[in-house]
Amino acid sequence: MGKPVLVIVNGLPGTGKTTLSRRLAADVRLPVFSRDGMYETLFDALDGQSNASSLEIAPATFKLLYYVAGSILAAGQAVIVEGFFGRPELRSAEFLQLQRSYDFAPLQILCKADGGVLVERFLARMGAVERHVGHQHSDLEWIERNKERLLQGRLTPLALDGQIIEVDTTTPDSFDYEHVLQRVQAALSQGI
Repeated sequence: MGKPVLVIVNGLPGTGKTTLSRRLAADVRLPVFSRDGMYETLFDALDGQSNASSLEIAPATFKLLYYVAGSILAAGQAVIVEGFFGRPELRSAEFLQLQRSYDFAPLQILCKADGGVLVERFLARMGAVERHVGHQHSDLEWIERNKERLLQGRLTPLALDGQIIEVDTTTPDSFDYEHVLQRVQAALSQGI
């Protein structure tokens, strides 16, 4: 048996990371932890107080995500983490520190899509009733500062060793989910 596998589902907002990671988690029977899910949980726990602004909560969510993933990896178990790891230099350094502590095998799944489609998805999500209240103010600021970045359609992969699977989610038929699932299953069975 090899090292535990850390499956990292990364991509710009609107690329379908959450949908893909949840589907994979169900099919391979692994826990999945979402950066946005942790953000929303902290926001709610702090009652959305003005002193608990997104600028303060956002960095805490990454630390919490790494702590939870590290706890599972320390037990020798694989885990899926999902999020927009949009500062590749910083996030790569954080994952490398985690890897030094827990000696896991990384498997990146990098979601991408047509930039125009991503802008449409982001704007639609901003106005959605089910969108968590903690994102309302930050979504507007983010799109104003990052629209050009979103139009690029993809992120740079994290600077980690291991496999990278690129998935184009522009349409439901843009990628072969079964192929992605088989690659994840193979990585898990080998411990990469």
